[in-house]
Amino acid sequence: MSAEVRRKAAENAFQRAREAGRPVEQDDRFHAWIEEWIAGHIDMPEVARRYRSLVRERSAARRCSAAAAIAAEHIPNTDEPATAQPLDLETEINRLMDEGGRTPKT
Repeated sequence: MSAEVRRKAAENAFQRAREAGRPVEQDDRFHAWIEEWIAGHIDMPEVARRYRSLVRERSAARRCSAAAAIAAEHIPNTDEPATAQPLDLETEINRLMDEGGRTPKT
């Protein structure tokens, strides 16, 4: 297949996606891979493999960001003096048991 035919195929695929209301990938790496395919340097399965890798990379980055945000919520503010008393495990267990309507066995 010639470069002209490949370019037209890519343009048509992107146009059909837009007309169907589907987003077209904007990442420059993806478009560079399409250009490599158009030039005949790589085949479409290689483009697909690279794209799947990109999607996994993004997903991992989002999970990492979400985990970092959650962790940040649980980091104590060291700018404020600590006012909490050290945890007394027996007292805490008793409190939890009382909230549940049960009393601990002695």
